[in-house]
Amino acid sequence: MTIPLMVGPRRALSLFVLGFTTTIFILVALAQGGAWARCFFALAAAYGVAFFSVAAGWFWGRWYTMGLAASGITLAILGLITSGWNPSLAIWGGIHLLIYGPLMGDAMAEHYEGQRAWRERYQLDENGVLRIKRAVKGAATALPTLIFFTLAPRDGAALTSLLVLGAALGLLGLVRLRFWGVALLGLTAAGLATQLALGGAQLGVAFFSPLALGGFALAALLYALLPFAGPTLRYLRG
Repeated sequence: MTIPLMVGPRRALSLFVLGFTTTIFILVALAQGGAWARCFFALAAAYGVAFFSVAAGWFWGRWYTMGLAASGITLAILGLITSGWNPSLAIWGGIHLLIYGPLMGDAMAEHYEGQRAWRERYQLDENGVLRIKRAVKGAATALPTLIFFTLAPRDGAALTSLLVLGAALGLLGLVRLRFWGVALLGLTAAGLATQLALGGAQLGVAFFSPLALGGFALAALLYALLPFAGPTLRYLRG
């Protein structure tokens, strides 16, 4: 398969930044140790999956990676708006922009979700592809925030890591086009909403309160689930 002009260099730039970010998370986890280590190791795993999925050309790799990057960009913008200028937030947003930007465009899409093999394997029409795309991007957008919201050390009741596990396994089910993936994401959203309702977000962390982080993750999960609401209701009624 001939890679269109500039797709190769653009993909290389995105991979370089993904590799850099994954390495930084691993180093921070090793340096911090203790309660912070599991949070940053989980983030390293999430970004490492993005690196391999883009490098391997998996059909969902572009969607997943753009979802992660959209999370970083959005939170950086919101932080700058609510907290004022902060170089750390600006750098964080810029790093994710360097991941997201190179993956944009029809030429890049053709190299990933445009592949015929997976469409023929799952017998999806264009509407089905768009539904999976939206779900994967939404769930991936929720994942980094959910990891931080769940695993970052805080006072008060500990939040269960089952939320992160549910989101990760739900994403796995989505990319394999299994209904249990959607069901797990739904259970994760319900669990997160319960945590928020029961006061599982009591203390602030850098730039954002846990309530804001949890709310952002919940909104992204609901966005991922929305395309399946109608088909699921029709299936249950049938």
